[in-house]
Amino acid sequence: MVIKAGFRWLVGLALLLALDLFAEAVVFEWLQWNGTTKNDWFFMLWWALVVLWTLVNAYRVIKAFRAG
Repeated sequence: MVIKAGFRWLVGLALLLALDLFAEAVVFEWLQWNGTTKNDWFFMLWWALVVLWTLVNAYRVIKAFRAG
């Protein structure tokens, strides 16, 4: 159970990173937002999701670890 929770955590972080890289490489280039403050909302939202994902899944891993 601990391995499953840890794997879910890592896969989610990888997907969040892939979303960020896609946004920076494709979307922001297409909109010409790189190097401007127009994309700040995206990064605030992205970091909030990363922190939320980490906290929720850290709780799940600790809970699974304690359960045995």
